[in-house]
Amino acid sequence: MTSHYTLPHRGGIETIVEKLSMALVQQGHQVRVVSSKIEGQSVFNLPQRGIIGIPAFDPFMRYGVHYPIFAPSLLPVLYQQVRWATLVHVQGMLYLNSLLGLLLARLLRRPAVLTEHAGYVPYSHPLLNLIQTLAVHTVGRLAIAFSNAIIVPDTIVQEILEKQFSVPSSKIVRIPLGVDTDLFHPISESEKQSLRIRLGWDERPKVLFVGNYVARKRIPLLLESISPRFDVVLCGEGYTSIRLPSQVLLYPPLGHEHLVQLYQAADLFVIPSKVETFAIVAYEAMACGLPVILTEDLSHLSLRESGQVQFVPATAADLQHTIHYLLDSPEESRQIGQQSAQWVQAHFSWNVSIARHLEIYQALTSSYS
Repeated sequence: MTSHYTLPHRGGIETIVEKLSMALVQQGHQVRVVSSKIEGQSVFNLPQRGIIGIPAFDPFMRYGVHYPIFAPSLLPVLYQQVRWATLVHVQGMLYLNSLLGLLLARLLRRPAVLTEHAGYVPYSHPLLNLIQTLAVHTVGRLAIAFSNAIIVPDTIVQEILEKQFSVPSSKIVRIPLGVDTDLFHPISESEKQSLRIRLGWDERPKVLFVGNYVARKRIPLLLESISPRFDVVLCGEGYTSIRLPSQVLLYPPLGHEHLVQLYQAADLFVIPSKVETFAIVAYEAMACGLPVILTEDLSHLSLRESGQVQFVPATAADLQHTIHYLLDSPEESRQIGQQSAQWVQAHFSWNVSIARHLEIYQALTSSYS
């Protein structure tokens, strides 16, 4: 596998790589992951799962964009690992390590899988959009051409690939992201109150958002919706650059074992984003029994199929109104939370996601043998 980052760097793709690679190891397979080198990465090495960090420079990090530029040593390392592998799986079509991994897989006759999470993500900075557009039509198109199968997490990415890149539907496999439902689960009301005390929270309702401060997340919209009736809890990076209201509790990026406590202790979960392609944090919140509010811009996501998510116009007034309504309807909110957790358990557990990945791996390796 190759990914732009791995744990302990926090993000959705990093979590996918961790869960998928560990599941393969538990089933007796050997996995090597080539990624950018970060501090603390070595503690995730296991006898059957090695993580190989390549020195890299991340020039756009200040803009909330993670795109590491790798040292030249990436080429010989990837060549060695692709030659060793039975199958190659890359994360994200625009990353240079992904393209190089796919190219080497083609040259060395290894089946190759590309997971594309976004397709295209608009940014507020025109230069970033220009760079992304150029990358999409060069690196992205080549990555698509070199892959044998493309995994997407939701329908919007599939539509982008089919309409803008003319990728045949037979090459695309939709596998929703998995949620660790053993870790992310509802707790009783008494457990919730005890947890809130340990976190130092008072009795005021808490509305949670998990994610980094980037333009497409529209954090100012959520902050504008704050009323005297509730506090907002933010968890992520990039918030130190802005002035936050006194009713905001700020947490840095957290590992899942600590992040789950925020989900379980909160009253509601909100995503004010303009663009999301899978919104894994919403699935995690639902798994913990939280009612979830999203803007109507995200109504294309599979979350709608649950029938439990509240989609509202992207205005502070509408967001505030829906938050107040759910806070004033504790029994309805409890039922929404219960049904949300059951839906995620049935359709989006990691066991379901991993089984689908293994089906793809087995089909491709059989066709190459």
